[in-house]
Amino acid sequence: MRLQAKRRWTIGILCAIALIFGGWLHGVSGGIAPALTAEVNFFSPKASTAALRDAFAQADQAAVLAQTASSAQQWDEVVAAWGDAISPLQSIAVDSPERAFAQRKMREYLQNQAAAQKNAEKMSLPYVFPSLGSPVLDEQLMLYMSYVSAMGTPDILIVGSSRSLQGIDPQILQRSLRQRGYDGLRVYNFSINGATAQVLNFVLQRMLSPDYLPKLIVWGDGSRAFNSARLDATFASILKSPGYRAVLAGETPSLASEAATRLVVGQPSAINAYGFLPVSEPFDPTLYYQTYPRVSGRYDGFYNPFALEGLQDVSLQSLASYLRRQNVSLVYVNLPLSGDYLDAYRSEREQAFQQFLQSQSRQQDFGVIDLVTQWRTRDAYFADPSHLNQAGAAAIAQQLAGNPLILSALAPAA
Repeated sequence: MRLQAKRRWTIGILCAIALIFGGWLHGVSGGIAPALTAEVNFFSPKASTAALRDAFAQADQAAVLAQTASSAQQWDEVVAAWGDAISPLQSIAVDSPERAFAQRKMREYLQNQAAAQKNAEKMSLPYVFPSLGSPVLDEQLMLYMSYVSAMGTPDILIVGSSRSLQGIDPQILQRSLRQRGYDGLRVYNFSINGATAQVLNFVLQRMLSPDYLPKLIVWGDGSRAFNSARLDATFASILKSPGYRAVLAGETPSLASEAATRLVVGQPSAINAYGFLPVSEPFDPTLYYQTYPRVSGRYDGFYNPFALEGLQDVSLQSLASYLRRQNVSLVYVNLPLSGDYLDAYRSEREQAFQQFLQSQSRQQDFGVIDLVTQWRTRDAYFADPSHLNQAGAAAIAQQLAGNPLILSALAPAA
């Protein structure tokens, strides 16, 4: 009996060992977790295994660096380390069994690299000027100064409010002009949320030095930027800002190189390197009005009260006169509005604005491209009732590239 019990005990131990070893082998073969598979299957001679080994080692290094990163330079090192982890995964052949796993790991590493890049960018934002009371204006000023430092003053500067910020794609305009034989032209979008004629007159005439002005300014917007009967909230914020006081004191924006002057703010916006804000979502009225109320033009603060004579009109005249003295051409683009937005009340005021534009263009010698009603039935080009999306912005850019007013402004002087 004692011998049988000892045998049963010995068999039990051996079975337990077999189960544990068998389970470990199952994990090695991929049943537990793919990451564990790749990490423990390194006795395989396959090239894909070596690539995975290299990728994991680099990823571990990136994770370690990220734990202590506290400066832009250190976050740059984290970004580079994630790049080193991604590179071996890209070498795994398409027909390799490990390919699917490697692709998912690459997705993970790319997300980590993107997060590190955001931190590097956030800690790299240079101090350009005291705040002007508008986060978008502050960011656009910094980006524009950096763009000019890298690329030179653009040939075309797009300005306006959020409608042109996301409504005219500068890269598409640049590419479309190149296809028409205008090689080497540079285009930047310096649009600002809430920018009125008064705001742009301040930015272009008072804040930026003439060295930063282009050959052609394309001002994209609509009647709302000229309504002198409503409070100009953006300019009111500028008036109260330390940046405005700096302008009054004669200071001008400049890129500082000293590390001590780096400005750490919130996460950078989605505005790209050319000042453009891409918005991909299409406008679907049925879905849109499930979230937002449908407001009649009669109760829209952009249109009621409404007056085209006043501060905004005076600002337009001042800016147009200044640009003429600087030999800068000006073309105003009356950007499209959706048919859903253009009810009878708004349409009446838009018609008055169209007449105002034509009168002012003759008096102040600037061009007008009137597109306000061209896409009444093209909701796919809009992000909301009054703002274009990325598809609309590309279509506008292509349209402008073929417009005679734009092309004549770019022609060499006789």
